[in-house]
Amino acid sequence: MDHDYIDFLNNLNWQDPKPGKITYNQWNDAFKLIPQSIRDSFFYLEGTKHATSYLNDPRCFAEMGGDSRLHSIEYDNSLASIRLWSFLLSEETRLFRAKDAGKKIIGTLKDLGTVPVLAYSSPDVVAFYPDGAWWIPCIMEMNEGLLKIADQVGFGEEVCPARAALAAFIKNAHFPRPDLLTGAVGSCCDDFSAIMQRIADTGIKMAWWELPYRRDFDLGEPFELLPSGRPVQKRFVDFVEGEMTTLKNAIEEVIGYKLTDDMITNGIIKANRSRELLSKIRDLVYGSVPSPFPALETQICEMLIIHFCSDQLETEKVLTHVLKTVEERVKNCEGVLPKESCRVVWVNPVADLRAMNVFERLGGAIAGSEYLFRHALLPIRTDISPLRALALQALSDPMIGPSTYRADIVCDDAVKYKAEGVVISNIPGASHCATEGSVIREMVTKKLGLPVLEITVSPLTDSGLGQLSTRFEAFFELIRKKRRETKYVHSWN
Repeated sequence: MDHDYIDFLNNLNWQDPKPGKITYNQWNDAFKLIPQSIRDSFFYLEGTKHATSYLNDPRCFAEMGGDSRLHSIEYDNSLASIRLWSFLLSEETRLFRAKDAGKKIIGTLKDLGTVPVLAYSSPDVVAFYPDGAWWIPCIMEMNEGLLKIADQVGFGEEVCPARAALAAFIKNAHFPRPDLLTGAVGSCCDDFSAIMQRIADTGIKMAWWELPYRRDFDLGEPFELLPSGRPVQKRFVDFVEGEMTTLKNAIEEVIGYKLTDDMITNGIIKANRSRELLSKIRDLVYGSVPSPFPALETQICEMLIIHFCSDQLETEKVLTHVLKTVEERVKNCEGVLPKESCRVVWVNPVADLRAMNVFERLGGAIAGSEYLFRHALLPIRTDISPLRALALQALSDPMIGPSTYRADIVCDDAVKYKAEGVVISNIPGASHCATEGSVIREMVTKKLGLPVLEITVSPLTDSGLGQLSTRFEAFFELIRKKRRETKYVHSWN
């Protein structure tokens, strides 16, 4: 983000309170203190007659939208946090407004971070992940009935919560009907492969593409390096580059004109700016003591990067605001958690957001993460053909290869951010969770000697909250015991 926007933030004439956690009602009270001039300065569809402020009264999300779960969540008390949440929770409205403004809506299924970069190369496209509907049952506390609809069409509790995306299509709710859906198949979890096929039956125009399984290869076989630095077979890169060409053709058919290499390269450059901002946020939040930003808000920042929350430019601005807030807190040695909190790498996103609040309230702090899409955080090359660069990006997906690849990511974060343990949050019904947890646990234990806690978090944890709390408390006591035994000296001493 350029210096002009930093100057804009510096001149907002707003002073955040001392860092801390606040309730929903306190959050609403804090919102009322924001001058109207500041609210009006944060908007989407910039430069069009549909430009609208998205910083609405947060109460409307719970009372008008039915997002009742928001009442039981704790929030960071900064203006950047209020803006982050408002941006996230207004996505549905923004998608419909974008459709009304004449934008082409492209839904991108499964790949988590690659196709949106290609789609946003066109100024006339808004891309989003229907997969994200898996959070709706939590946010609305089942009031929307999506999982019930999924049950009725044969996708019951044995299938992961992503089945809510299918129900959203059947119900024609929560997002406008896309002009095009893309679906990554091949190396895809069984659950979502079946869900995508059923979504295709609803009659939406589909563009299928294949992600091959990334595996070890024979000595002497030509290879190229992924953005992660790992080698991959050249023939795989050639193949996926061809798949990217197929996707480009499908998007061109929808928008009515060609996407040039320069347009796609510019799209990559814009995506890389947001990824660089997120990288700085992660390093400061996960690497600082006391933690300057909560786990839940940091996870949302990571989630924005996979499709820019349906507004690429505004995502860059929101992340810039968060980074500025975090930098100021680190500079002032201020945090939202006690400095003695147990530092943990978290694996997999939670179905119920409140679990992250409980984790922190009982003594935890996130010191690294692997939320299934770490390839979306890596910078994309700009020195080669843009479609080939996107192919390398897609092949970096941690979910399309052996679980040891994800385990290495977890170990790397644990070392980088000096974590004291690992929490693996298994997703109920998800086929990929059946064995990968044990692989990650074994590698973390063998390589680093760190304790590992495996939990399963359902879309609503109310009935299991006591058990979850007990397991967190026991895990943290194990970490503290290890501190005492090894005379562990923290960086804050």
